[in-house]
Amino acid sequence: MGGEGAVLTSLQTIVVEILRARNFELSEQEGYLFAQRGEIRAVFCLLHTMDWKIVDAFAARFADFPGKKVIATLEPLSPAFIGAVDCSISVWGRENLEHEIGRACLENIAGIKDRGLVDELVSTDFPKIISAEQLNSLQDPLVGERIVRPILSVDDVRELARETVAGFRHELELVPHYVFEYTCPLYMDGRRVGVERGILSVNGLTSKVESWEEGNELVYALETSHRRLEPTISGADAQRAACLELVRVHTFEKEQVREEDHVTLTEKRRVAPREEDIELHDMGIFFIPIWCVEGIHGALIINAGTGKVVSEDYYLL
Repeated sequence: MGGEGAVLTSLQTIVVEILRARNFELSEQEGYLFAQRGEIRAVFCLLHTMDWKIVDAFAARFADFPGKKVIATLEPLSPAFIGAVDCSISVWGRENLEHEIGRACLENIAGIKDRGLVDELVSTDFPKIISAEQLNSLQDPLVGERIVRPILSVDDVRELARETVAGFRHELELVPHYVFEYTCPLYMDGRRVGVERGILSVNGLTSKVESWEEGNELVYALETSHRRLEPTISGADAQRAACLELVRVHTFEKEQVREEDHVTLTEKRRVAPREEDIELHDMGIFFIPIWCVEGIHGALIINAGTGKVVSEDYYLL
């Protein structure tokens, strides 16, 4: 708790100084920071780490708040996480706060002015703070489709296929994946003994469940010719598949040793989640780029986001 408190104190100091420098009056109520300047109002939720329960509670609590709603954290945030937050809420992440501190220093020392976090609060038409990469993507009609950035070009794939299946057809397909952040409590003999947390994905075509790398770099459009595939399963089916896989993966036998009448006894106890207690937060649909190669000697399926060969089938001649 001490470490978390120190982080929150540091975060609050930064946010308070940013707002005071722009002449906001501040108050704190029930753990939330309120800012007001004239008719401009804002409420802040300060988090030492991004907790979806707290984020959802904040969104529900201030759904009708007549002002701006902001979540601030010193934790680095991925575009996927920011994109999953309610669109009515602004997110001040570590990168935003660092930029604002640097902007304020340049303004004070050199008189160089630039739009910053507070401009989002005082303007009625200034959009939610986003990265430069996201801003550039707004000019593309495919914005909104979150695609894992490919690291293999068509030339890379041709070279790889030439040495294996003698490929003659190379197609890039975008495969939809439902992505969920999960909290999975573990129980033994009716008692909660632990919890597993993480992010997983469910293939929207096959229902296969896999872990998801939160740090995946995303793009919102591809210059390479490609075909986007639509999910063949629903979001509800994906949630069901995710829960079943979490129960399967996190169910195991644990040995317990005890002494009884000078005899050492070893018992095996079952540790397992309860499906009804698993919490899933829907982060939306993401697309994984897949190279499909057909060749003289066989076929290759390659994950363009990781460069790994997913499957390799050779014809029997």
